Amino acid sequence: MGTFIAIAWVIFLLVFAIVKSCKFSRQGNNKNIAKETALSLGAKCNSLGRYVINKNGIKYWFQYTPSTKNSPPILTVSVPCLSHGEFMVVPEGKFDKLAKKIGFSSELQTGDVDFDNSYYILSDTVDFARVYFQSEQKRNIIKHLYSTGFSQVKHNGRSIVVSWVGFNKTHLSDSLITETIASLVKLSENLPDYFANQEFLGIPRLRIKTVMFYLFSSLVLVAALVAYSWTFAYPPLDESKVFRLGLLFSVPAAVLYLIAAGLGIRGRAAAHKDFIWIAVISLLASIIFTNNTLLLVNGVGDKNEPVCHTVAVVRQFSTVSKNTTTYHVDVGSWRPGHNTEHFTVDRDTYKNIQLGKTEAIIVTKPGALGFEWLVSKRFNYKAAARK
Repeated sequence: MGTFIAIAWVIFLLVFAIVKSCKFSRQGNNKNIAKETALSLGAKCNSLGRYVINKNGIKYWFQYTPSTKNSPPILTVSVPCLSHGEFMVVPEGKFDKLAKKIGFSSELQTGDVDFDNSYYILSDTVDFARVYFQSEQKRNIIKHLYSTGFSQVKHNGRSIVVSWVGFNKTHLSDSLITETIASLVKLSENLPDYFANQEFLGIPRLRIKTVMFYLFSSLVLVAALVAYSWTFAYPPLDESKVFRLGLLFSVPAAVLYLIAAGLGIRGRAAAHKDFIWIAVISLLASIIFTNNTLLLVNGVGDKNEPVCHTVAVVRQFSTVSKNTTTYHVDVGSWRPGHNTEHFTVDRDTYKNIQLGKTEAIIVTKPGALGFEWLVSKRFNYKAAARK
């Protein structure tokens, strides 16, 4: 039996070593492929990790971003393209179709049935995009880029960029890069004239209302997070009760705000996508802001005298989360209808506590809104020693 186990271990180690060797070999080959491709194209790597190709004073670039724990690998290729328009072409999904069907979002239609059914054009410079996508050549180039494997074509007024999410680095070659750059150069030619009425202070007019709704909800969220640091001075004994009361105000307020936002931003191609993000930010901002406001009003507005309670520690325990240990104690309650009160303490205090012997001196105030909150707490070890 011992000989069999030894042989099994040897075989396992050999297989493990071979797999590791192949893995490192593939990684090394991938790195060499990227460098060799850049070298054959005469590209130089800049500080951003982009391989820049300089042809006749015009700079093109490509970049491979390896996968991480939460994101797949991406190949990006870009060419300069100056205009006063912007757009992004993505595969049309079920959410896009639903938003158009119910009339919440409105997308530019090119008249090319195959293109319109397959791709979704996001643009707030609609007149620019309408003229741009009248070109059959440009639509065919975009179709070709997608059939190659790219998953997004974007123009931001300065450049045209294509992205390939989930790109296999072993497929990287100088021909792929040169052909993609050639396609993007064609997309950057013969651009529509400037539409003066489509922008205000550099922002597409169709996007201004959306920006305002984003801005307001974001400012409320920032204010809520700032106020959160102040609430540590007024910790309530019943956090859940404060939270439930806050929901009675925050949820209706958020719903009214989202109704206004929906009416304000609907009609844009990206209205449904922006609405989701505005909803998330607004709900978080409303809930956190209302909860923290109640805590501050309850504490700052409390003009009552503090009350001291001397009670025994009846339970202690610790919890571990990754590399952090939290120490907990339960003490006898002085409040009608409550058996114990729960607090967290530091490590030294936790070690000095003797159950049933250590006295906890808890100082509280009733709260301006009726939520009793903790002023201070300490533990009488000497009293425990005497007993």
